[in-house]
Amino acid sequence: MKFRILIISLFFSASYMLSAQEYQPLNQSLSALAPSNIFPADATKSFSFTDTSNGTKPATFEVNSNKNSPVFVAEVFSTAKSHFNIQARWKSNGKIKKGAVLMARMSMRAVYAKQESGESNVNFYIDSKNGSRSVAIFLAAGPEWKSYNIPFTVNADIPDGEALIGITFGALAQKVEITNIEVLNFENKTTLEKLPITRFTYLGREENAAWRIAALKRIEEIRTTPLNIQVVSADGKPVKGAKVEARLVQSDFIWGTAAKEDLLAEDLPNSVKYKQTLKEFFNTAVVENGFKCLRWDSPLQPQTKRAFEWLEKEGLRQRGHNLVWMGWKFNDPKVKELALTDTAAFEAYIIKNIKEKMAYTKGRVIALDVINEYNHEQDFLKYLPKDIAIKFYKLAKELDPKAQLFMNEYAMLNSIESPRNIKTYLDTIATMRAKGAPIDAIGIQGHVGRQPRNPAQVITDLDMFNSTGLPVQITEFDVNTPDEELQADYTRDFLIACYSHPTVSGFVKWGFWQNAHWKPDAAMFRTDWTAKPSAAIWREWVLGKWKTSLSETTTQIGKVESRGHFGKYEITVTKGKKTKNVIYQLSKNAEPIVVKL
Repeated sequence: MKFRILIISLFFSASYMLSAQEYQPLNQSLSALAPSNIFPADATKSFSFTDTSNGTKPATFEVNSNKNSPVFVAEVFSTAKSHFNIQARWKSNGKIKKGAVLMARMSMRAVYAKQESGESNVNFYIDSKNGSRSVAIFLAAGPEWKSYNIPFTVNADIPDGEALIGITFGALAQKVEITNIEVLNFENKTTLEKLPITRFTYLGREENAAWRIAALKRIEEIRTTPLNIQVVSADGKPVKGAKVEARLVQSDFIWGTAAKEDLLAEDLPNSVKYKQTLKEFFNTAVVENGFKCLRWDSPLQPQTKRAFEWLEKEGLRQRGHNLVWMGWKFNDPKVKELALTDTAAFEAYIIKNIKEKMAYTKGRVIALDVINEYNHEQDFLKYLPKDIAIKFYKLAKELDPKAQLFMNEYAMLNSIESPRNIKTYLDTIATMRAKGAPIDAIGIQGHVGRQPRNPAQVITDLDMFNSTGLPVQITEFDVNTPDEELQADYTRDFLIACYSHPTVSGFVKWGFWQNAHWKPDAAMFRTDWTAKPSAAIWREWVLGKWKTSLSETTTQIGKVESRGHFGKYEITVTKGKKTKNVIYQLSKNAEPIVVKL
């Protein structure tokens, strides 16, 4: 028996809190159709749970009862090879006829999920008894309860009780709670188009949102200043009617991306297009993986250096990422072996690694992520002195006094848990600085999942960093959703929220092309290089509204008066056959520039 496989990626219609005890009934018109629920009534007893992942600690699955609907709780302690390695399954009630319209419904939240967005990663599916799959649905949720409506059809008969309803959990180390599960069979009483389907969105998305109006006003106040140009003749008299062109060629603000080493270092089929796009869209880059220990201590080190040197030759500023990442999984297995056998040699190895990288990058990078994800990855600390992180920072400052030294961390600006995670991060930074760690700036990874955070709350999250007096950069931004409209709107609003905040000095996307992106759905450009709506957003705001360019004619008194975003300008003045080119740095308190023809 064969069934059409339906793959659905889901989106959610509103951001709201939902108690696990609440039940969201069908609307009256759908309820009147009296659909049958094929999810078993005795689901607390009839399920099977399997873990074939061979993990060091078996996954757990338990049922918490309440008066409305049982809450199924799965906890996975390490990522499995396949998400199907860890799953719960139930046998259906009732038969399903070919062409029947069904709708799965459930509520879910992540108690925790060990990935940058903080969102769980589970898959809901329905198999027939013979193993043919009729529907497979990816679901994601953060710490808030989310409800889902998932309409679908099958195109072949399934006998009574032969549909197997499953949920897989093995994609992440995570703890997930799921309740209010229903699989409603409407038979032929309605159509897919008449059933609700969940779509993610966020508060503050509307066209005239108050937060956005205020943020755009704030951008004008804190990111721009008068750009006044006076044109005079050789004897100092005002020149009327001179053509003045001014173009921001290097913004003070970091607009960057992670860059793939092989596409920069090798002559690959897409290298030319990749390099052209990188130079067009960004003024700063970070070699994505090459300076991480796993690749630096490998035969790929020359490739990393060629990529770095190409970026340098093209005039892009560079951030260094990273010096130390304290998780075994991000390092060669030999590193763990060394820690287990000789802790002194282990520490010496890390110090040597830092010195090697910084001997190469000294004076060539504007910033360095000294320690990456310290609050989440602490495997090394069982084998190193308690204050080793302070030593790393002091060493980095000694090796390159001019590089801005960052700590870099995730799980902020993207969920209801952000304020709590920020407080932990701030406590870590304060403790290290009190002990002498020269932390110059704060890195916040901006990985956003399918449920974006209200931009007004992103701004208040950023406010929490004000007390440090340190600049903040968004170091790894992406929006991982197949909903391109949502992705574009949230890219716009996240950009506006961050650029409007006075503590933020830079914004780095973690990749831009689908074939060279760690989360392909998050890319700005598809595999064939067609631009997604989010690329148009970047072009409109970063390369348009916020990259000042003017072409005007001087007034009677030889002046052009405008406003510009901070940075280095190339100014060209033309009058008749005379042309003058000058470079001008526009800063908050810059004096008006006088151009003498």
